[in-house]
Amino acid sequence: MIAWLSHTWTAVMSFIEHLTEGELRLLAGAVPVVTVLISVFAITRPLRYQKSAALLDQAVRALERAYNALTVDGTQTAPVPPNRLNWLTAARNLETYKALKREIGVKVHRRIADDHEEHWRNLFYLALQGDAYHQPTYYREPVAVPRAQRTGGIEPHSAVIVHAFAKWPDGRPDPVAQADFERIFEETDPRPGNIGLRIFLEAPESGTPFRFRNLPAPYPKRAWWRRCLRTLRLSKRR
Repeated sequence: MIAWLSHTWTAVMSFIEHLTEGELRLLAGAVPVVTVLISVFAITRPLRYQKSAALLDQAVRALERAYNALTVDGTQTAPVPPNRLNWLTAARNLETYKALKREIGVKVHRRIADDHEEHWRNLFYLALQGDAYHQPTYYREPVAVPRAQRTGGIEPHSAVIVHAFAKWPDGRPDPVAQADFERIFEETDPRPGNIGLRIFLEAPESGTPFRFRNLPAPYPKRAWWRRCLRTLRLSKRR
């Protein structure tokens, strides 16, 4: 390290010695500007990260609040109560989540938000399964309800927002489809000790993909350079 610094300093001094007087004055004038830019970057970058982290935290809270509002803190999911206020609150929180997510500026925070979104989407999906949701009477307020107690049934906009969130978005790649199965079998082959899974994967009548059939056992280890190339190809697909 010391030798590298010595060589670098020598190269810098040699470069400066060959500059003309005008070039030296130009360089001297540029140094304060560069210093200011570095200082601004050093100040704004942590602030940008902190703002993004705060947005991520609030976005995740919005997802949790939406689910809790719809399902009464997760206690009623078969079906969820046809309560107008519950559905409106859930929809509002989902829209708040979307707005907050759009403001997240750090890439890793957006990836974390996506992971949380898929977790809560699955819970919404499970909560919104059942025959009750196939009946228009679930969304309408019963005629027998006294006029003084009527709320108007489930608000249509909220029903669209909530049900749409529970579905997998068109165009979004499925992580399962992008998984590196060669690496999975190489690192943690699931077949040893699980004869039922092995027979299931190898049987044509199971309808499993051809790549899972007639795999060698034990699964061979790839050379390190082949693993690197495989990882690079997969990263370009994502």
